[in-house]
Amino acid sequence: MATLVQGFIKLLVGSGTTTITYKNVPGVTNLNGGGASENRIDATDFDTAPGTREYINGPREPSPFTADLHYQQGDTEQEALFAAHANNAELPFKVAFGTGAEAKQITFKAVPNLTLSAQVDGKTMYSLSLSPVAMPARETLAA
Repeated sequence: MATLVQGFIKLLVGSGTTTITYKNVPGVTNLNGGGASENRIDATDFDTAPGTREYINGPREPSPFTADLHYQQGDTEQEALFAAHANNAELPFKVAFGTGAEAKQITFKAVPNLTLSAQVDGKTMYSLSLSPVAMPARETLAA
């Protein structure tokens, strides 16, 4: 049976223009998402049999990543998310997970969307949504 370890999945945000440096975003919990939508477009029209649908193949949209974020005032990486949110600016992101030879990462660019949510244990929480602008790339990290 697998054991879920604290810090197994990390969200990293990149900075820099020529060389991108990625740093961990602190306070991220419940990171979910990725993947892609189904490869189909609804083509149901007036000549479709009642109670059925017709589909054709179509482009696949990348699914968003979502997470909860414990706000830490003054943290450089979190403030970069808020600045990008305010300016509608793309940032490079990595989702790193696994350890050793099994370690993987997903890289993508997205404009962060932050929404204030309920307090947990007296800490301010935000809901974070990252909709990739292109299909994320998944790769194995060198051990």
